[in-house]
Amino acid sequence: MPRTGITREQVFAVADRLLDQGIAPTVAIVRSDLGKGSFTTINHHLGEWKALKWKTEGPAVPLPPAVEAKARESLAVLWEFAAHEAGQTTEKIREAALRDVSELQEALEEAQRQCTALNSERRELHKQLTQAHQTAATLTDQVARLTESLAASAARLEDLQGRLEETLRREHSVKAP
Repeated sequence: MPRTGITREQVFAVADRLLDQGIAPTVAIVRSDLGKGSFTTINHHLGEWKALKWKTEGPAVPLPPAVEAKARESLAVLWEFAAHEAGQTTEKIREAALRDVSELQEALEEAQRQCTALNSERRELHKQLTQAHQTAATLTDQVARLTESLAASAARLEDLQGRLEETLRREHSVKAP
């Protein structure tokens, strides 16, 4: 059987009744009165009830002037303290941010120096590569010429070998009786 939770209306009704009796509604008192409900749910609904009550009715009893003056004085001291603390915190954050910016600026400058050095190295390597391509082209031309020369020499050698053999055959045939 599913559990049925308490409703907003139930919490509001109990809180109104308690207030009418002169009892300040709390989560524990409302839960005790209802006999059930989670503290979280009651706290949520009771907070909503208090916000609505304060908004529509304002404070139940006006503050005496002396209490209001002391409260204002205390709030002023609290506000001054909070402003001082916030200022110190802000200054610490600003100083940390300035340090971070300074470190990042140094890192950026170092990266730019490295980039410049790498670009110089890239240009030098490009120049060397261009020279290597030119040297390779020159060597390819020389190899082609030498290959042609070697082929011509091989053909001439073959021709000379053929003549030599022919001459040797003739001489051999002349000597043979």
